[in-house]
Amino acid sequence: MSLNTNASSTDLKQGRRRFLLRLSWTGLSLVFATFLSAVMRFFWPRVSSRPGRSVQVGFPDDYRPDQVVYHRGRKLFIARDEKGFLSFSARCTHLGCMVVWNRDHQMFLCPCHGGKYDAEGRNVEGPPPRPLDLLALRVDEYGFLVVNQDIIIKRGKGPAPRFRPGAA
Repeated sequence: MSLNTNASSTDLKQGRRRFLLRLSWTGLSLVFATFLSAVMRFFWPRVSSRPGRSVQVGFPDDYRPDQVVYHRGRKLFIARDEKGFLSFSARCTHLGCMVVWNRDHQMFLCPCHGGKYDAEGRNVEGPPPRPLDLLALRVDEYGFLVVNQDIIIKRGKGPAPRFRPGAA
């Protein structure tokens, strides 16, 4: 009785090759699927179905003239000057980094890529393509200043439109 060890050895090698080939294709498919899902999320971000994000930020008298206040949990700035109030998103319009207010230079600065915005949120230097988002402000029935973070006020090249409590 003779055993054909060559045939079983060849079958074993073919089986290993097939297994490694399938394993390689599976791994490559997983890498591709991961990459594709990241690309899809970039081009088609999730759309929020929640109602508008209106937040109370205190009373108008809580803000001194020529003061800029950062609301950390809300990621927004409230600025007051002699003309009225402004509310800005704290996100840089370049890549979404959080800007900081520099009181000495009277500018908003983006620490990520060196973007600079003036006191009215206009982009003046660096890579930001447009001004900081100007957010809608109002006073509610209890006298609180309320910022609606879902309403961005369009503006031109001139001065930013101010909110004046009590003005119709």
